[in-house]
Amino acid sequence: MVVYIEKELDAAMTDAVKSGDPMLLNSYKLAAVAGSTGGYSVEVEGDKLEDAFPALDQMVNDTDVPIERARQIRLFLAWKGHLRSQYMEGENFRLGRNTVQDYNLARYWYTKAAKGGHAGAQNNLGVMCAEGLGGPADQEKAVYWYMKSAESGDATAKGNLGMHFAEGSGIRRNYLKAARLLKESLKSNPYDARDHQLLAECYEHGVAGRNGLRLALYHYQEASDFGSLKARAALRRLSKRK
Repeated sequence: MVVYIEKELDAAMTDAVKSGDPMLLNSYKLAAVAGSTGGYSVEVEGDKLEDAFPALDQMVNDTDVPIERARQIRLFLAWKGHLRSQYMEGENFRLGRNTVQDYNLARYWYTKAAKGGHAGAQNNLGVMCAEGLGGPADQEKAVYWYMKSAESGDATAKGNLGMHFAEGSGIRRNYLKAARLLKESLKSNPYDARDHQLLAECYEHGVAGRNGLRLALYHYQEASDFGSLKARAALRRLSKRK
């Protein structure tokens, strides 16, 4: 089948103008598509557009494909509902990778991918909500998206959700739940100073009973070894209790 990339995106541009969707419109312009002749097309195997998604997705990373064309293909896929492309659009705009940095557009595309069930997008959308990037800060929304991502097994989201439980931000503080999530996160990334620090604080608050102080010291030491000044201060404080 032949996929008429520019022709389809020209149609998207028209739809965006009619619907008043500034985010799609801005994405379109930044993909260097505006003013195109509508002549760029790609021939791929398959009878349905969804069949062509894997091949088109691969083309984006093909070094033989000019960056302008790669941007167009990625935007085309994102517009057509390809979750990975929606996530990657979010990544590109958040990081300013091969385009301008634009947190509003990053949140826009993360939201689309997150609603479609993409765990990475759900976690990153949670971060943007927590930090107020591309929109107002909303800790409860951040927790909601971290929960969605954590349910899919995303280790980073488990750590972020554990942080919110430990700090009582956007959700009722619960050291037991925080500790469980932080331990799961550390299984995937044992070098995360923040998660060691927070887990140590959970143990200080009695999560492990009599073993709490010993475990707190261990995780404060880990956090300190990975550069946490807060953990070093905690170690000095606890050493006086011995």
